Amino acid sequence: MTGRVEQARAAQDWMVARRRELHQHPEVGLELPWTHRYVEEVLSELGYEVEVHRGAGLTVRVPGVAPDGIGSVLRADMDALPVTERTDLPFRSLEQGAMHACGHDLHMAMLLGAAKVFADSPPRRDTILAFQPGEESDRGALAVLEHDNLKFEGDATAFAVHVHALAQPGAILCRPGVFMSFGDWFTVELHGPGGHASQPHLVGNPVEAGAAIATALPQLAAEIGVGEHVVATPTESLIGNTVNVIPASGRIRGTIRTLSAGKRQALIEGMQQLVAQVADRHGLTAELTIHEGYPAVVNHADFMERFERRVRQTELAGQVTSMPEPSMVIEDFAYFLHRWPGGMVYLGAQGPENTSFNHADDVVYDEAVLSEGAALHLLVADGV
Repeated sequence: MTGRVEQARAAQDWMVARRRELHQHPEVGLELPWTHRYVEEVLSELGYEVEVHRGAGLTVRVPGVAPDGIGSVLRADMDALPVTERTDLPFRSLEQGAMHACGHDLHMAMLLGAAKVFADSPPRRDTILAFQPGEESDRGALAVLEHDNLKFEGDATAFAVHVHALAQPGAILCRPGVFMSFGDWFTVELHGPGGHASQPHLVGNPVEAGAAIATALPQLAAEIGVGEHVVATPTESLIGNTVNVIPASGRIRGTIRTLSAGKRQALIEGMQQLVAQVADRHGLTAELTIHEGYPAVVNHADFMERFERRVRQTELAGQVTSMPEPSMVIEDFAYFLHRWPGGMVYLGAQGPENTSFNHADDVVYDEAVLSEGAALHLLVADGV
């Protein structure tokens, strides 16, 4: 087991170079033409036959030297966020309006590092390396799961690492059961007759109604979330466009996060009642639409027990820690775990003096954790 950690550390500088190239060329969504091409070239140079589909990622098969009938599926996401980077890194994004603010560049570099090690020292298990676009909002996992490389008979486990920008570098945060939340998006459409700003008593005002809804949503979430964390966050308001007209319509959008199907349903029903009551009070009509997002990431308890036991047999033992509460982040790795048992872990990667969480335009990650992330992939592929 110690050998795998040493092998990953030997690839550290190689991974840093790839990570920085990826960081400078972020792309958003599913297509990611530069990123697909770059990852394919690296894997091909390592000697792999790559299955690549436009807008649907890349996969490679790595035969195991002593397969036990259970395969390993290791996944890294590829897409960036529509954020303009605000750091002074020498390798900061060259693309205006795009940034690897969530750390997917590190995820790719880790899995490429594992691929580099496997090229000379294959895994014990038959292993699939999966590079997935469109994680942030496009359900890219579903497209990757259609790859021929992933249409195999037999058992397997699925595993992924996600960096955590505010956790101590190198900390391996583990949790069986619900690891990340259910996540949905909502839209509230408000409608009224509109009117002159000097006559507010004659018509309902979508601005006032929208403000009332946005203010009440967090309180509603807190009431429903007794005993289990629940989030309802308005993030966008598009109401009105001038100073002397009461608008005839408006729109509010946002996200909801829950940890169980029961709380999710209770929150949606509460939102429906809230929106209807506010609209009626303001003399408006309103429609609430729930856009189904991602299911919860649920780590399989048996897998996580074996994973922790395996990691504790290595130099990384002191870095394993239990995560007491689920994260309210969402992740479409959930779909991988619907097909195979397995798990996801957070890997602490807080950069020097960084105080921002993932997705911030000034977030900085510690590249030193690349070798640890790669080592975790190597250990899983040898049998967890």
